[in-house]
Amino acid sequence: MNWKTKSQLFRILSVIPAGESIYRLFQKHVTKSIVATPERVRQKMELADNYLRWLLANGSPADDIRSMRHIDFGAGWHPTIPLYYAMQGMRGQILLDLFPVLTARSFRESESLVASCCSDAHVPPLPMVSLPGVSDPNAGLDQLLRAYHMEYRAPYAEWAERSEAVADLVTSSQVLLHIDQPILDHCMKLIHRLLKPGGVFMAEVHLFDIYANSDPAISRFNHLQYSKDHWSNKVNSRLMSFNRLKSRDYREALERAGFEIVEFKVVHGSQTDLDALAKLDIHPEFLDRYTMAELSEVFVFFAARRK
Repeated sequence: MNWKTKSQLFRILSVIPAGESIYRLFQKHVTKSIVATPERVRQKMELADNYLRWLLANGSPADDIRSMRHIDFGAGWHPTIPLYYAMQGMRGQILLDLFPVLTARSFRESESLVASCCSDAHVPPLPMVSLPGVSDPNAGLDQLLRAYHMEYRAPYAEWAERSEAVADLVTSSQVLLHIDQPILDHCMKLIHRLLKPGGVFMAEVHLFDIYANSDPAISRFNHLQYSKDHWSNKVNSRLMSFNRLKSRDYREALERAGFEIVEFKVVHGSQTDLDALAKLDIHPEFLDRYTMAELSEVFVFFAARRK
């Protein structure tokens, strides 16, 4: 779909009555962006493996990892990573969402797919454990969460504001790119406060234009052509927002929140990407703030610790 048409559709749905419900139906039945598939589950499991391998490589024994209190910041419709971690023995996980989107049905779908993917010759970093599960097909979400020793906080704001030093590990996967800078600063400070001293926050963030995933006519750097004002008022909406931040912005936000950055890995585009970037009419706002090397970034992974 043409990216401009898609963004305008999001903007219209964000203001009309029942627009959000229509949007969810569109996601489920047309774009299928919120439908759990084996491919999407395997991608999330690979990401979850990266987090665990980082912990193991940086001195955390397997038993210590299993005993960690884990927060998944932005769990979404399908809690693949928390379920995968539970199947490796992790208990006491907290799932945070801005709005309640998780249902018993989507939980069951993820549960089934994660179990299936684990049986397909996938070797997780930690040995799998036997879980009792819930046999009742009519079990509600609360019962399913209890069986996996999970809590679901959505909306999370009130709980988070009155909580402090409750987690050893926080992960966030492809969520931060949707959060504008001022709110991102607030989220970083909140996550820092939720972590115990010595606790770790890990995240992976795409830095390329997310509309390029569905519109092959544009490059992954398409977003660099537009001013902040245009993007805020003509593209972003309540239903779909892309902050267009670069790795430096995330590093600075982490530092402002008080984190010690332990690892910060940036990936740049391919030669094809760089050729496309060279042909773009980049808006002066980006050229004034970033180097060309920074503008060529497509991905960042970081691990940061609360001192």
